[in-house]
This record gives sequence, structure tokens and C-alpha cells, in this order.
Amino acid sequence: MAEARVGVKVSDDRQTVTIEIGSTAGPSHPVGLDLKQLTKVIQLLGEARSRMVEGSRKLPLDGKTVETVIEPPWYVQVASIDGSLLAFDHPSYGPLGFALPRQDVVRIVRILNEHLALPAGHPDKPS
Repeated sequence: MAEARVGVKVSDDRQTVTIEIGSTAGPSHPVGLDLKQLTKVIQLLGEARSRMVEGSRKLPLDGKTVETVIEPPWYVQVASIDGSLLAFDHPSYGPLGFALPRQDVVRIVRILNEHLALPAGHPDKPS
């Protein structure tokens, strides 16, 4: 596969973005997108990534660096899978939802209860 270069530039008014993808050996053609179109491209790329990792072993996130979003809009409800639905609006990826099985909900609630048992502003996290 040829080496590629990728460029993204948000317009000064933040209403559009210009994306340029091309081979390092040849010219590329910029494409302008509005927010709705960009969100669709992100969704399609996410679906492609999902297909690429399908069947791969899921590695734990413990100890990994992840992009952290402070105070995103969120929503939680009982899910039809004997668990819960947790959704939030990620500024980079848009709305994301997770169906969590009951055993994961139990673990999350236990950890959050341990957190709430600590004095407010306590710097240590529960183990």
C-alpha cells in the first residue's frame, strides 16, 4: 500500500472543514465538508475500523492512555439486553452509545460506590 498524506483544516468560521488525502508521490484534491458531512465520514470510518478489528482479541484498557472528555452530555437507561445503555456526546466522534451487560453494570456501580465513600476531593482512587 502506498504511503499517504492526510491534511485537515477547519475554516476560520468553523462552519466547514477541508480534507486532503493523497499519495505522497502525487497530487491530492481537497474536499470541503460541513459538520453533517464530516460527522457522516467519521461514522463511515468508524464502521470501517470496526470491520477491520472484527474477530480480534479485545485488549484491556487498564494502564492505557485514552482521550478524556470532561463533562460530556450523557444519558443512561435500562437496556433491553439485561443491562444498561450508556450514551454520551463525544466532541470528536459525536453521540456514542454502549450496551453494558448486567455484570459490567454491577462492577461499575461497585467502583463508583467506592469512589463516593471517599472524602470529597480525595486524591487517591480506590483499587
